[in-house]
Amino acid sequence: MAGLDLDMPAALTTAREMGASGWAAVELLLALRMGLAAGSAARRTDPRGS
Repeated sequence: MAGLDLDMPAALTTAREMGASGWAAVELLLALRMGLAAGSAARRTDPRGS
C-alpha cells in the first residue's frame, strides 16, 4: 500500500459521522484503504495503460 495516502483523522471523523465507532470505524477505514490499494494495483497492471 505504499504511496497511498489517506487523511486518517478526517477519515475517522467521517466514519464516526456515518455512525461507526470503535472497531467498526477501524474496520471501515481498513476496508477503504484496501480498496484504494486494490484500485491502484489494478491500474498498474491494466494492459491498456489507463
